[in-house]
Amino acid sequence: MAGEFRIVLRAEDYDATVAFYRDGLELPIDHDWDRGPLQRGTVFRAASGLIEILPLQEGETFVPPTGLEIAYEVEDVDAWCERIAAKGLPILGELADKPWGHRTFSVTDPVGVKVILYRIIG
Repeated sequence: MAGEFRIVLRAEDYDATVAFYRDGLELPIDHDWDRGPLQRGTVFRAASGLIEILPLQEGETFVPPTGLEIAYEVEDVDAWCERIAAKGLPILGELADKPWGHRTFSVTDPVGVKVILYRIIG
């Protein structure tokens, strides 16, 4: 069965959210479109999945997600942490080795989603 895994985030501040994933996390853009203020979107590649950012639609109320976390496995988590900190993004969970065998840290995107970057160490 062919298919893809995609997380769709409706952003209160579309431009800031796109900038977070594009400039902050340096995720590559798979594709995007812009047919006007409410008809635009950006899809990022994140390992084997996709993260799609869309603006709120007219009359739609922003509701921050609860209980949603994105985990992104990277090869050199220490270098990622240094790079992200140097950009001024606030580190939510400090870089640490976890008892379940991950070296990890986390940040929060403008939508309120916790993004965990990790490397398997054990």
